[in-house]
Amino acid sequence: MQFLNAITGECPFAYKSRGLESLKKRVRDMQKRKDSNSLILAVMKVQVARWLPLLFFLLVSGTPRVAGSWRSENSRQDPDPKTRWGNQLPDMLVAYYRHHGVHSLMLVVCHTDIADFRLWTLWQHFNLNNFYVQVSSETSLRDLQHVDALGEHKDAPPPKSFHANNSTHWETSFLLPTLPYKLGIVLLEFSSECALNLLRWSAASEHNYFTTNRFWLLLTDDPGDIDLLEDPEIFIPPDSELRVLHYENDGNFSSSLIDLYKVAAWKPLKKTFVGHSIRNSRHVIHALQHFGSAITYRQDLEGIVFNSAIVIAFPDLFTNIEDLSLRHIDTISKVNHRLMLELANRLNMSYNTYQTVNYGWRQPNGSFDGLMGRFQRYELDLAQLAIFMRLDRIALVDFVAETYRVRAGIMFRQPPLSAVANIFAMPFENDVWVSILMLLIITTVVLVLELFFSPHTHDMSYMDTLNFVWGAMCQQGFYVEVRNRSARIIVFTTFVAALFLFTSFSANIVALLQSPSDAIQSLSDLGQSPLEIGVQDTQYNKIYFTESTDPVTKNLYHKKIASKGENIYMRPLLGMEKMRTGLFAYQVELQAGYQIVSDTFSEPEKCGLMELEPFQLPMLAIPTRKNFPYKELIRRQLRWQREVSLVNREERKWIPQKPKCEGGVGGFVSIGITECRYALGIFGCGAAASFGLFLLEFIFKYFKQVYRIIKGYREMQR
Repeated sequence: MQFLNAITGECPFAYKSRGLESLKKRVRDMQKRKDSNSLILAVMKVQVARWLPLLFFLLVSGTPRVAGSWRSENSRQDPDPKTRWGNQLPDMLVAYYRHHGVHSLMLVVCHTDIADFRLWTLWQHFNLNNFYVQVSSETSLRDLQHVDALGEHKDAPPPKSFHANNSTHWETSFLLPTLPYKLGIVLLEFSSECALNLLRWSAASEHNYFTTNRFWLLLTDDPGDIDLLEDPEIFIPPDSELRVLHYENDGNFSSSLIDLYKVAAWKPLKKTFVGHSIRNSRHVIHALQHFGSAITYRQDLEGIVFNSAIVIAFPDLFTNIEDLSLRHIDTISKVNHRLMLELANRLNMSYNTYQTVNYGWRQPNGSFDGLMGRFQRYELDLAQLAIFMRLDRIALVDFVAETYRVRAGIMFRQPPLSAVANIFAMPFENDVWVSILMLLIITTVVLVLELFFSPHTHDMSYMDTLNFVWGAMCQQGFYVEVRNRSARIIVFTTFVAALFLFTSFSANIVALLQSPSDAIQSLSDLGQSPLEIGVQDTQYNKIYFTESTDPVTKNLYHKKIASKGENIYMRPLLGMEKMRTGLFAYQVELQAGYQIVSDTFSEPEKCGLMELEPFQLPMLAIPTRKNFPYKELIRRQLRWQREVSLVNREERKWIPQKPKCEGGVGGFVSIGITECRYALGIFGCGAAASFGLFLLEFIFKYFKQVYRIIKGYREMQR
């Protein structure tokens, strides 16, 4: 072990029987820096790691020493019997961290009176129980030569609250990145200036190392050391997992586990005993299970005030945050405000609220405006509403809990069936139309045969049979009187059959005139339709349309939105009214659109409503500033609100649901030029054909006279 001390010096080191790969990784990192001395040192570490099992048996026979030992002269002497740990305390620490699911530990040694034997005992027990252990000494904490500052908050660096004075406050190499796993930190004898400086450094707002996934355990044999944590600069927030293990070894080993936190930095230290008279690992497990989660004891924040903000995007229409009559105005702010009020009541806290008109979007210079700009400048602790979770915002805030999902879609009424199809051809199927044609032909042929072979004389020609059959189908009379019985039977049966067909045709036409079509089923169909498009005047609509990578959405945006300029952006009331009265589609928050539909649309107008989502909006979540020491407490309370259905209750109360089509498609429908265009087309074609035939007849009748006139005109020209 002395050899290991000689090659490691005072630098932090990690021991683990399976740590050969990590040591090799250190060698590769040192090779990149081309530090030959460090490379040789790393190779020696690798060789030592290969012989760790053998060294273990050689070292247990004597008094071991580790890096940073302060009792080199007396290391072979037995430690003080009053401070002998045996296996009790190490086993208790192993049980404590196993209960919390921790597999990686940091041993921080600052006090100069700690003997090597105790530190070695801890390392031995942790190593044998498959813990990864890293040891830091006072000298290594002061070594800043190879420390690289973490760049986690480079977009919005937090204000510094730790100010070094080189006496009681000095910078250390103790830098912890944001960890996705749990980490245990054991601080031995925390009454020294080194340990207190480390605690102040960890509690600083720019670090905030007291979090729920970092389990701090402070060991002491003097209960008076706990009073040192009353220092206002050592803020142990409600989100922390810090406990003090006070042990005594006067004959019989016994210890107490104390949970500590502060409501605020200026508030007194709060102490809660997790367990008394703890003597072994079973006592530790029993005490922790009986104590439960520490954060459940920390739900009274004693009326402290947090700086918060709320967004009112439509201040000219906004009346009151509790106004249900205008719940479609600033719905996001109103529905989340109720959750945040319940949160304040549960935690006994209050808000100093600022109002802004913008959620905050990145500007060309890299800064943010609106709400996110205040977070970027660290003017706020949290927001009283939820905002979209975006990558550019994650660099500035922490999202603690999701609340609701906002859907923004293009709402439109399906165009009438008469606008997209020939409704006069739709009442009958093709086989019915073929049958009607065959009926016309057969009736005409039978009537012609009757006229040809009948012994009676009729006042009608063979061509009149066509007029008769066509007039019967159109429910028109016939100008010729038929005298014989056989011809009258033909006329009677033809008119009866035509009556049934005409009635069925007319009834279907009435229904089709009131029926919406299903011509638009996708964004591609919408882009090809005659509908104009308007967009709700919100910033995120402009941003998400331009950020969309979907080719159909991009094509729709460039074809029907971007080409129209700024006039296409309008308020919801105007856009929904244009959608109600014409062929118009409107991009709107669906919740706001539903409310306007319920208030202003008639029952038949609600039928045929369609919506298409050109892009999927992210989930809404409550933001807090970076390193906010209360975010876990807030997160759990918001999760609790969802579990007990408070979130669902507020959603049903404040967020309108899609109106149902209860009145059907009935009602008065005016007929316009669109519905009559085929009839007008037939009339126009008939008029044109009639005029053309008239010209031909006129020319044929007066051909000779015209020819003579033209011939005389030519002779006069000569």
